[in-house]
Amino acid sequence: MKTDYDVIVVGAGNGGLIAAASSAKLGNSTLLIERHNLPGGAATSFTRGRFEFEPSLHELAKYGSADNPGNIRKIFDWLDVNIDFKEVPDAYRVINTGKDGFDVSMPIGVPEFIKTMAQAVPGSAESVGKFFKIAVETAQAFSEMTTNPEQIDMKEIAQKYPAFMKYGTVPYQKVLDELQMPKKAQKILMAYWCYIGIPGDEFEFGYMAAMVVSYVALSAYIPVNRSHEISTALVDSLQKNGGKAWFNTEITKLIVEDGAVVGVRTADKDIYAKQVIMNVIPDVVYSKMLDPKDVPVQEIKKSNARKIGTSGLLVYLGLNKSAEELGIKDYSTFIDDNWNSHYQFDHMKNLDDNGFFIMNCLNIANPGCSPAGTSILYATQLFFGDSWDNVSPTEYAKLKDKIAEELITRYEKATNINIRDYIEEIEITTPETFARYLRGPEGEIYGYFGQPWDQMIARTMSLVKEDEPLKNLHFCGGHGYLLDGYSSAYQSGLAAAKLADKKLSKETV
Repeated sequence: MKTDYDVIVVGAGNGGLIAAASSAKLGNSTLLIERHNLPGGAATSFTRGRFEFEPSLHELAKYGSADNPGNIRKIFDWLDVNIDFKEVPDAYRVINTGKDGFDVSMPIGVPEFIKTMAQAVPGSAESVGKFFKIAVETAQAFSEMTTNPEQIDMKEIAQKYPAFMKYGTVPYQKVLDELQMPKKAQKILMAYWCYIGIPGDEFEFGYMAAMVVSYVALSAYIPVNRSHEISTALVDSLQKNGGKAWFNTEITKLIVEDGAVVGVRTADKDIYAKQVIMNVIPDVVYSKMLDPKDVPVQEIKKSNARKIGTSGLLVYLGLNKSAEELGIKDYSTFIDDNWNSHYQFDHMKNLDDNGFFIMNCLNIANPGCSPAGTSILYATQLFFGDSWDNVSPTEYAKLKDKIAEELITRYEKATNINIRDYIEEIEITTPETFARYLRGPEGEIYGYFGQPWDQMIARTMSLVKEDEPLKNLHFCGGHGYLLDGYSSAYQSGLAAAKLADKKLSKETV
């Protein structure tokens, strides 16, 4: 059978970029195909006036320092990707504007975090200390599982990490309750739930705890020259190892012969490969890129059983005053009047009383990200995409402006910082924007919603078993086994490349 490449990767989002670069690094002839004119998907940047904004990323977890590298830094080092990163100097600020209000800024570093929590919530030190002891062990176990998910030894994991085996799949909220942690401390420790979009009473402790430890112990990092620097560096790594990248090229079909994927079809040609990796959500692949007869019944059932994750509204602000002049000191500020995560989650379905949002100031981590005397802010509010279905074209622009106006007003009231008078540039995106740009169902930016039966630990353990829904076909990206997130997508891309390489190695034996 004719083959043009060992591996074709479709989609140059985060997962696809790592999959393609890794495949080439492993010695396979590799072609990366992307329908846009630039790589990265949401990992890119755009300009308005004299400001350069990020579509979605605000910081990268699991990167770490040179002395204490996380999984993502290790992947980048292996791929010889050298990017200038800045460390985020703090963890986050939480403001509760409700009747039991509080305003707490949490630092990085576990001892410092526990000390600050004890000052904010007297009597919490013991339970928070126990939390981090369990969480650190859990993070170590999860890191080990995701470093080589294609060869997990659960007996060894169980022996080395008993706390992970006890608490890993238990809901995060339930573990905090079991530790008898004061409710206020629980609310402060719940802030990161929104980064995956699963409420704390459904979010498995193993992954949530690993995420908290990653941010607090390893800190977060941002690329000096925006996510576009990461994406172009990964394309460069691919090409240095002999791979090719085609942009402005859209795949219309997967070519299937005798139950196996053997290539892809563009508008004007067929390209054949021994292995195909899709950085495209399976719902789209099965409904638009395969003939119905070629989609396994089990995959249809699985896709129907899964729920699409959340989308969001973002307000990008370029201000003509510096963060210092404005009095902004925190990189991430989480704001709401109700800090029950399930309440916050449920209100993501509403357009009129969705109160939870995050405001990031990029200059706090990267002072040179905008011209001298200016600053960049991002307001992020999560919505389920279908909550916008009944918005008419005539109402759309007005609704965007209304929500942006409300977020700016609420930020100013919560922080006593005036930003409105210094807005030089403003842009607003909605689930509709992301649907047009990324073409994910309902404008999703979080992949699949992690239902209790479909979260990270179970999906990590079953990765090899569930790989290749059709022979020679693999998936990666934010809808993959680690669900949402740049770091998750990177790790899924590496796993897909390794699984494809393993199949190729068997063919040559």
